[in-house]
Amino acid sequence: MTDLELLQNLEAWVANLGEDTTILRKALDSEGISRDAKKYLLGGLSYMLRKVDIIPDYLGGIGVLDDAAVMRVSAKLAVEAGMPNAGEDIKKLIAEDEMTRLLFDNLYDGFVSYVKRLPEERIRNRNADHILDEAGCLDQFDRELEDEIRGYTAKPLGQNDRTIREFRSFIKSKVR
Repeated sequence: MTDLELLQNLEAWVANLGEDTTILRKALDSEGISRDAKKYLLGGLSYMLRKVDIIPDYLGGIGVLDDAAVMRVSAKLAVEAGMPNAGEDIKKLIAEDEMTRLLFDNLYDGFVSYVKRLPEERIRNRNADHILDEAGCLDQFDRELEDEIRGYTAKPLGQNDRTIREFRSFIKSKVR
């Protein structure tokens, strides 16, 4: 797959970011899900709430492409950590791992390591343990996610070789 073909496929990630956020949030309530799996999902969802992350969201389509990739890796890590009743929606996100690998190229393993650390990071003054353990914290988190989704409007990805180069340049500067 060429970089331009990859970008065309990734347009759907940018367009469906709100839906993907909802899929991860619903997965938190899956029957039999382990605490570690919940933490990976919360890490991915919390990343969505950051305005300045690996690629700042204000940079248009490319600015949320990292968020979409975090969601896919978080879903994969959650299933591996103990999510025996993963729904088809989660499985679909995980099935897109090959595109994530193509997008990140030789930075993929470093990116996965980065996503593994997200549950421990404090985003908006809380980490995954806080969200799971503190009364009312999950409700507040849900309201913030709903606000984020409601305000989301997809912006197009640049359909040229420069877009992938810019993306990888951002990733390389933050992920090792």
